[in-house]
This record gives sequence, structure tokens and C-alpha cells, in this order.
Amino acid sequence: MRKIIIILGIYGVLVSGLMFAQSVDDFDAWMRTIDEKNQSVQRNIAARNSDAATADAKEIQETFKLVEGFWAKRGNASDAVELSQKAEQQAAQVVKSATAKDYDAASTLSINIAQTCTACHRLYRPLS
Repeated sequence: MRKIIIILGIYGVLVSGLMFAQSVDDFDAWMRTIDEKNQSVQRNIAARNSDAATADAKEIQETFKLVEGFWAKRGNASDAVELSQKAEQQAAQVVKSATAKDYDAASTLSINIAQTCTACHRLYRPLS
């Protein structure tokens, strides 16, 4: 019986390690998406393309929801959760500003998203 418990324990550790590794891979993909979409938002704002800027900002907003969940699940990273929420709110404001064709506000908010990313990266990069 003891051998079975040990084997199940080892199996559980291995499986949870694989699940966590996949989450880190997902996280890295989300970071790339956020970076690419925020650059695209800025280009679309400069081009006065509110529809494209809005679509990109909505994707940023949704991706930050995933990032927030990642950090909440990981635990012991309340700053990262709060920064994810802040960036998500900023992306929502970009959507509103771009929809209203207030390109100056949308541009400022998009830059603020990048600054929020930098603040989080200073605390949590490299991801370990």
C-alpha cells in the first residue's frame, strides 16, 4: 500500500509539473500577443483607424484577463494580479477612446499599458 501511495505521489508531482509548464508556455504566448497587439493599436491610432485599434484593444483586454488568472492561480503575486487588472482596465479605456475617435486619449492609454507591462516585468521577469 505504501508503494502505491508513493507512486501516486510521484505521478501527481510529474503531472502537476507538466500542467504548470504548459501554463508558462501559455503565459509566454500571451505576453507576445499583448506586445504585438499593443504595437498594432498604436499604429492603428496613428493611422486614425478606430475599428482596427478597437479590435486590437479588445484582444489585449481579453488576454490580460488570462494573465490575471495565471497570476491568481500561481499565488503569491498580488502585484502581478493588480497590474494585470490595471492593464485590462486601460485596454477597456482604449476601446472607449478609439470608438469615440479620441485618438490622443487612446494613444496615451496605449502607452500606459506598455508602462504597466514594464512595471510588472521589473517585478516578475524572468519568470521562474
